[in-house]
Amino acid sequence: MRIIDLKVLNSKNPIGIGDRVYFSWKMESDEKDTKQKSYRLKVYKKEAGKDNTLVMDSEEVESDELAYIPYKGKELESKSVYLWEVSVKDNHGNEDCKEATFETGLLKESDWKASWVTPAKKRKVNKAGFGNQEPSILFQQKFQIVNLDKVVRARLYATAHGAYEIYVNENRPDERFFAPEHTVYEKYLCYQTYDVTNMLTEGENELKFHVGNGWYFCPNAEPNCKTDHQLAILSQLELMYEDGRVVVVASGDDVMTKVGQVVSADLYAGELYDANEKSNIWIKAKVQTKKKYYGLANLRPQNTDRVLVKKKVPVSKIIKSPKGECILDFGQNMAGVVKININTGIESNPHLTLKQGQRIRLEHCEVLDKDGNYFNNIMADGGVGKGCDQTDEYISDGNEAVYIPHFTYHGFRYVRVTIDGRAPEDINPEDFVALLLSTEKENVGTFECSDKDVNRFYENTRWSQDSNMISIPTDCPQREKAGWTGDMLVYAKTAMLNEDCTSMFSRWLENMEADQDEFGIVPMVVPENGNYPKMGKLMTMMSGGKGKGTSSGWGDSAVIVPYAMYEVTGNTQVLIQQYNCMKKWCDYVITTAKTRKPKDCNRSEEIEQYLWDTGFHYGEWLIPSQNKEGLDMKNLKTNMAMSSWYTAPIFGWNSINKFAMITEILSKAEPSSSEYSADAKKYRKISDNMKKAVQKGILGSEKMMNSPLQGAYVLPLYFDLVEEERKEFFANRLVELIEKNDYCMDTGFLGTPYLLDTLQKIGRSDVAWKLLLNEKAPSWLSEVKAGGTTIWENCFGFEADGNPVKLSFNHYSFGCVTDWIYRNVTGITPLEVGFKRFRVAPDIAGILESNRDNKHIISAAKRSFMSVNGEIKVEWSLHENTYKLMVQVPANSNAEIMLPGGKMEKVGSGQYQFEEEL
Repeated sequence: MRIIDLKVLNSKNPIGIGDRVYFSWKMESDEKDTKQKSYRLKVYKKEAGKDNTLVMDSEEVESDELAYIPYKGKELESKSVYLWEVSVKDNHGNEDCKEATFETGLLKESDWKASWVTPAKKRKVNKAGFGNQEPSILFQQKFQIVNLDKVVRARLYATAHGAYEIYVNENRPDERFFAPEHTVYEKYLCYQTYDVTNMLTEGENELKFHVGNGWYFCPNAEPNCKTDHQLAILSQLELMYEDGRVVVVASGDDVMTKVGQVVSADLYAGELYDANEKSNIWIKAKVQTKKKYYGLANLRPQNTDRVLVKKKVPVSKIIKSPKGECILDFGQNMAGVVKININTGIESNPHLTLKQGQRIRLEHCEVLDKDGNYFNNIMADGGVGKGCDQTDEYISDGNEAVYIPHFTYHGFRYVRVTIDGRAPEDINPEDFVALLLSTEKENVGTFECSDKDVNRFYENTRWSQDSNMISIPTDCPQREKAGWTGDMLVYAKTAMLNEDCTSMFSRWLENMEADQDEFGIVPMVVPENGNYPKMGKLMTMMSGGKGKGTSSGWGDSAVIVPYAMYEVTGNTQVLIQQYNCMKKWCDYVITTAKTRKPKDCNRSEEIEQYLWDTGFHYGEWLIPSQNKEGLDMKNLKTNMAMSSWYTAPIFGWNSINKFAMITEILSKAEPSSSEYSADAKKYRKISDNMKKAVQKGILGSEKMMNSPLQGAYVLPLYFDLVEEERKEFFANRLVELIEKNDYCMDTGFLGTPYLLDTLQKIGRSDVAWKLLLNEKAPSWLSEVKAGGTTIWENCFGFEADGNPVKLSFNHYSFGCVTDWIYRNVTGITPLEVGFKRFRVAPDIAGILESNRDNKHIISAAKRSFMSVNGEIKVEWSLHENTYKLMVQVPANSNAEIMLPGGKMEKVGSGQYQFEEEL
């Protein structure tokens, strides 16, 4: 038995972390049926020239838990290195011991010796649109180092107002984009910690910050607080010598500034870069003392989830459009930027050549029109999408250069290229490379089957996930780039089955709490910035409420997202972290239901006080039959009302019910807490009353019996809200609507995650498979057959004449169905949280039936999933009448393996082979 994969906060040997710490590890063993019997966790503080100091000793703990183990020791100190050691005994009598480290950052305001500095000159307020922003700023600080050979550790702590790149002696410590990340800046501003020990030199050294607008000064995403519109940096370099001495180089009155070569940059509009800007006039920076704008209380350490280049995609082909445009086709929709090589060729291999002053412009889009011309698919109704020009321009100085945009990114597959306003006659595709940007996360899942269209749909889901995980989970990478909470509610579980999003989601959830208002309202978008605060308050006010704008299914993400993380990983720490936020949200729902009633309400007070049926609600959102030509803005209010009357009370109940479950989970995990046990009783009672109210007040209504929407029957059936005597009607009505719709899906964001599971629940797996494999729009595979390489916002992406509609072609929400695919095609279903115990039961009967009735033949499939205990693998094939299955169960786990003939095998860790004649 071996201990592997030691992590703190889901990272290996992290530096610059905060004081909330948890540990995890995995086991490997060549013996079958291996489980952890006990562990012992020790933590030591390391100090130069001294023995390590023990700060935590768990003693031996009889437990098979090996993930999300919280630190329980002496108070952690700032800027300190800790050694942690875990010893494990297994059930076979084997033992192992491994160690790793973590390092804290600046944990107290008093640790900061640096001052905020800005350019001396006041900047103008940025405007939306390409070229309408103030230029980037370079900050420079020079300093001396003596006795560098005696420095054992050098750490740079840094942050900014704006987005920054940092250079130490002209070299970057890492290749991250968009530091200090997208957060609720007035309450939560990340600082980053860099190990620069090997980047320094004896004598003179230079720190340089290149700072652009980022989200902080972006017109479409400006913070929901007052700023003075000044780019600023805060920087503190600490040199630790072997004798314990610490030398601090802090930003202050020795920092100099000058204008950078980024003439203008905006996350939505794009970047204008002038290589001819070579001024060497440095002006002394201004030290800021206004605590209103330049405080320290909002600073938070960032862990290792940086935005990086995830993939490099070459040009697939160059298109000469009917209009004479030069268009690069990268063959794949994505989010990121295009890298350009300029003047790098030789005579025998000509490449892109630009003379001094020549301009090359790149205009990005996701689709072409029906004739193959450039097409701007960004909807700009109601101000959304305004200024989203998605354009980058480089002005050459005539020299060799490699240009990568610094402070913007785009959603695109195609790029229109012009040089000085004209389409170039001949360009070399090797001069252009698309860079997919995404927050770094460990890949935990793979999937493949014998059907190429199902595989392509899976790949589309992964590309959309990559494209919409840039600092925060976003809805789309081109139009809004916003943290819409409803999108994450429906997709969080699927995301966690693809990648370990724990660190990223945890930070986003902390920002959700920061954005929560005094009424407990969680806004529709987190961070709530740009136009969203005003828009949300207006919607709330017009619907008779107070506070921020929210909706059922959106604000409910406060409960559902942490619970989804817990389901996949067993992470109780995120439940504890978000407990107050969840509770405040639930109290808002309960209070609103009790104190506000709809007009002309004829329900009894006994029922009505438990129904959340007032206020603004999106309903299911983007139900295909209501949006056949993009988002139907003309009938938006009517369309939302057609489903919000059932989504609001059902999702309101669901939040309270899930929160009651969470209180019960935590009362067992933390038995000494009286709050959890008291809340468990309180919210369970309210949840039960809300369920009865939904059954009597909503499900029994004539409106429900006659609803034309599939989701009206999916949600009650999935959540076990339908009383026994009505189940047959609801089931038959759902199937009837699907059959009338030619086996096409007609559920919106809130109904789609539960559609196929509901059909299985009512015994209609055959209908579920027909829906999944249908190629007619609206369906999942219709997008694949139309050439889609990502998931679309709406299945109806094109008009009847073949022209695209104005929508996002990169929206992960409807990709949530891949969770169902994993559980039914490869059969891996958790029986306990964290997949500690799981079932392997591919739906072979359903697959065989669909194979007979459908041109999509699934005869083999495989999946791997890295659970918190280790890697689960399943691979099966059907050849003639022979079914073969391989299952790998990681250490510390158990599996139930179901064979098509009905036989079940219960196994522990190990690899198993099965064969059965059908």
